[in-house]
Amino acid sequence: MSKVMDYRRVAVLYGTTVGSRGVKIRRPDYNIGAKKHFEDHLAAGRCTHAEVRQVISAVLRNNQLRDEVANYLTATTKAIIVDEVFDANELDLDLVRLAASAGISTTVIGDPWQALYDFRGARPDLVPQLVKQEGFKPFPVAASFRFKTPDMIRVAEAARSERSVALDTINDPTGCDVVLAHKWDNIWSGPDCVLPLSFGRLDNQTDAAIALLLDRLVKGHFAHSAIYADEAAALLGLNPESLRADGAILASVLETLRPGTAHAASTAITELRQALRELGSPRQLRRMPEEGELVQRNRLLALARRMNQPHLVAGMTVHQAKGLEWPVVGVRLTAAESARLAAGLKQDRFDDRVLYVALTRASKRVVLC
Repeated sequence: MSKVMDYRRVAVLYGTTVGSRGVKIRRPDYNIGAKKHFEDHLAAGRCTHAEVRQVISAVLRNNQLRDEVANYLTATTKAIIVDEVFDANELDLDLVRLAASAGISTTVIGDPWQALYDFRGARPDLVPQLVKQEGFKPFPVAASFRFKTPDMIRVAEAARSERSVALDTINDPTGCDVVLAHKWDNIWSGPDCVLPLSFGRLDNQTDAAIALLLDRLVKGHFAHSAIYADEAAALLGLNPESLRADGAILASVLETLRPGTAHAASTAITELRQALRELGSPRQLRRMPEEGELVQRNRLLALARRMNQPHLVAGMTVHQAKGLEWPVVGVRLTAAESARLAAGLKQDRFDDRVLYVALTRASKRVVLC
């Protein structure tokens, strides 16, 4: 995490022109650097996703510019299809409203039971209002093409009907294709035969370094990257191509870790910091305060336990699994989540919708782990 600066450059709308201005930084954040870094990005025409949305939002509040956007869409766009509309935020829905009002053929698709992005500003409650105001013709979907067994149809119907859902419980999840949970910590605290694809958000450079170590292990078992691996490389100033070419360096750190002892974890984290220097990272990964070091050593020990398992199953959060499916899915629930499942899920509860999405990723069977 870089030193906090007094300013950073952002893209903003001045009348009808996009420009930049300084903004005070109140707390540390990713990639806050020197003035020159921001001016280099500005000169190259680069800005953040959030800034793009802020500019578009300002444009749509300006009647003259809003009309210009509508004219542009009608001149360039034949039809618009919006998937997962119940995860749309107010800006997303305003753009849909603009397109529909401009006479562009507009289709929105979604399931209110699968609205998971409230924390990103999603407004599922506004979708029925949009559908009514813009005169959308509804086409309800009466059946699922995912579920292949009567058991899965029963589970889905019970959940959507807000009835109690009973699942079989297994002690050995190696027969599952994936194990899901709401939070990463709940997967890491589970059976060692489950390898989670992330530790969660990257709060510092040591988090990023250990995410790259996890990525090496994930690639070896599942032939794809760990979640947030690219973000970890960017945070450490590393080229992903260089990481792939010099993967043996990280493999050596994993071998140091393999015994799974406290000494092995301490040695491995020191070697990991040295390995990143060898890989060309410009960041200086210094030792953290002891509390932080303990968290990282415990993560390494959790990795070591999984390195010595004969068979590993991928673990991920429900948010990462949304839109995907597997034949057999295991779910890890907290005591509170189990109670909610027994009581019956409610569509208007965010946590209940998370549970519903977890239950319905399976085509043949879902079980409790």
